[in-house]
This record gives sequence, C-alpha cells and structure tokens, in this order.
Amino acid sequence: MRGIRISALLIALAGAVFLAKGFWIPAKAWLAKDLMDRAFARTSITTKAQKPWPSADFGVIAKLRIGPETIHVLDRATNQAMAFGAGRHEEYDSENGPLVLSGHRDTHFATLEHIAVGDTVSYLTAESVQHYIIGETRIYDIREGVIYPPGSGEILLITCWPFDAVDPGTTKRYLVWGEAKSTRDKANAPSSHQPAR
Repeated sequence: MRGIRISALLIALAGAVFLAKGFWIPAKAWLAKDLMDRAFARTSITTKAQKPWPSADFGVIAKLRIGPETIHVLDRATNQAMAFGAGRHEEYDSENGPLVLSGHRDTHFATLEHIAVGDTVSYLTAESVQHYIIGETRIYDIREGVIYPPGSGEILLITCWPFDAVDPGTTKRYLVWGEAKSTRDKANAPSSHQPAR
C-alpha cells in the first residue's frame, strides 16, 4: 500500500513539474516581449539601441510591421538576438544603406510565408516610419553563391526555407525584397534591382 502511495506521489510531482514548465514558457515569452517594448521605448528617447536586459548581446532599434504582426528589430543578427526578434545585418548599418534583416522561419519571420508582391511592410524607428513595397520573393540556395545586397532605399528580409521543415541545417533561404515607398513614388519607373544570385 505504501508503495502505491509513493508511486502516486511521484506521478503527481512529475505532473506538477511538467505543468510548471508549460506555464513557464508563455510567461517567459510575455516577460521578454514586455522588456523588449521597454527597451524600444528607451531607444526612442535616447536614439541609441538599448538592451532589454543586462546580459543581452543586442539592443532594440526598431519595429517591423508585416500585416498584423509587429516584430522587434535588433541591432545584430546573432543567434541570441534572433531568438527575440529580427536581427539587422551590421555590415549594412549605415544611414543611407539598405535594410537587411534575418529572422527565424518558425517564430518571428513565419509571417513571411504569407507575404506577396505588392504588400507593404513598415519599419518604425525612434525618428521615422519607412514603408516598403514588396517587389519580389524567391527561394535561394546558399550553395549558389553570394546574395547581392539590395541598394540604398531597399529592404531584404531573409529566413530559412521551407517554412514547415524541422531540419535546422537547410541550405535554402526565402528572400523578400522591397523598395522604399518614397523612392518608388519618385522614380515612377521599373526598379533596377537585380535578383539575388
């Protein structure tokens, strides 16, 4: 009889541990989002990327709106950073340079699966909002060679492909290219963008 009670107690304890883990993951996600929002608010005041917590290896610099989704944009595309938002490629981090962002296909950039040519994405910083019109989407294999960077006034969103795969080692990327709305309106002509190769 005592053995049955101990077994029941151990099963109940194991169930409580799994239940706590189940609540911890959404609680952690909610807390991280709140801290990211606060960091963006501080960035908006100081105009310098602010860390959401002291040990973070990234700062929050902007927000990206894709349809109904709002995604935090971080000042680097490291593994730690991309767990919490879309990372900006530092090599293109100049005032007039292109905007190149990477994100995970199963979290923040899962929404790219539903984006279409002609859609608008918005990039919100402390100083401004820039709207981009999507002009091209394509699948690219990194074994093909380099990806030509977009030009000034353009955006390139990068995630792994296919979207429903579980293999983290894929060589394929889904690329979404867009042009700043003001640039497109002024030019009023076909884009000179060369597809990534």
